[in-house]
Amino acid sequence: MKGVILGNGPSKHLYDRSGDIIIGCNFPGEEYSVDATVICDEEIVYILKNTPELITCPIIISEKVFEKLKELRIVDKYVILCVFKVRDWHNAAHYAVQYLSTIGCDKIDIWGCDSMFSETIASSTDAFVPKTDIVGTRFIKKWRAVWNALFLYYPDIEFQVMKIKEIK
Repeated sequence: MKGVILGNGPSKHLYDRSGDIIIGCNFPGEEYSVDATVICDEEIVYILKNTPELITCPIIISEKVFEKLKELRIVDKYVILCVFKVRDWHNAAHYAVQYLSTIGCDKIDIWGCDSMFSETIASSTDAFVPKTDIVGTRFIKKWRAVWNALFLYYPDIEFQVMKIKEIK
């Protein structure tokens, strides 16, 4: 079974719409049909409090997000597929790999995770939760280490990471 992860970097827009299960990250956007989206940061929940319609698909969330959804009394607005334990330096796409592995994906295509190849953490999520520093060298270094660990941890999964030649 082929899983697809749609991160929020520039290469997301090149996604070719192939895969058995498509997992978005944070706000996947109306132009993408996803089966679920991963939310690991509590800041996203504050956006959902005022605009719950931004996410209409099932969600895969961190324990912190689950608690914040309950606290803000909006947990019943969403179908929750999985609640995962927060791990250091993991982003939504990292958790998406873990989820796809648990449902039997043996191939995973990754789109929109451009920080693996470029020195920016620019994201379409920035439109909702702006960052002051999009270079984020510390994030890039840590995220790349997590990617390398995931690729080693799941040797039976065939990963294909999509990148664009030039990221502006």
